[in-house]
Amino acid sequence: MSSVRRVPVLIAMSVVFLVPPAASADLVNKILATVDGEPITMYQLKRFTEDSIRGRQLGASLDKPGLLDALITEKLLQKEVSDKGIIVRDEDIDHYIEVIKERNKIDDEKLKGALAAQGVTMEGYRAQVREEIERDQLINREIRGKVSVTPEEVQRYYEAHLSEYSTPARVQVAHIVFRLDEDAAPDRVVAATAKAQEVYERVKKGADFAEMAKQYSEDSSGQNGGDLGWFKQGELLDNLEKAAARLKVGEVSEPVRTKVGLHLIKVEAREGAAHQDLNELSDQIKEQLYNAALEERFQKWLTEDLRKRHHLVLLQ
Repeated sequence: MSSVRRVPVLIAMSVVFLVPPAASADLVNKILATVDGEPITMYQLKRFTEDSIRGRQLGASLDKPGLLDALITEKLLQKEVSDKGIIVRDEDIDHYIEVIKERNKIDDEKLKGALAAQGVTMEGYRAQVREEIERDQLINREIRGKVSVTPEEVQRYYEAHLSEYSTPARVQVAHIVFRLDEDAAPDRVVAATAKAQEVYERVKKGADFAEMAKQYSEDSSGQNGGDLGWFKQGELLDNLEKAAARLKVGEVSEPVRTKVGLHLIKVEAREGAAHQDLNELSDQIKEQLYNAALEERFQKWLTEDLRKRHHLVLLQ
């Protein structure tokens, strides 16, 4: 009980020592702007910058005029939400947070811990979520229905950015490798070469390349018939790429020396350079253009249209 009785004394002492001079009080209460006649003070700007999640995020990158503009925008959005009668239920906030938790694979405790690390309480976070949902509903009403992307716009964008949708030529190769160090002794080189040449002759006479790879290749790819997959220009070892370039589909090279060893290379397939079909890209491009148009329309609404609806006066 004694600690309870001491609280008023401590508060009184704080008042004695911490009350700022009248001039400072005037500065804190200085009106920086009005929105529909309602004042925005220096104190409110300070609270916005220090206490609100959005204000703290913006405070690291914006100067004072930028922060004041952000606070004015907050006030305008709050007025629009109120004027439009937008109401966000607690269930909507709960669902939003559950989606965030699922997307980030975290539970309640981890979420609280992550928020605490940023100096944010769960109540503060729920307030931010409420504002985000209100904004989204407001944007849906005011902007989304006014933004569209036509098939002609998609076509023009595709043609203007055709190089971005090109697919380079590539080749699918398989090999049989006989390991041989670059500084291998001459007798080891002779033996490996003879072995590689023998297998090459067998393949040339009709032996199945994949079976020969499983039997002779000194590489893990041998278990897959020597298949190495697809390669674009510059992705294969230089000597192998040159050998593959001289082969038709289905042909096998004579032994090719690399720093790995001796290889027999088979070209399994080729694909020439081409462009992705517009039909495959249409939805992707449309979404990209829609998002860009939505952002542009939103910024115009935020910086021009919204301010024309309200009486804004800057006093600083």
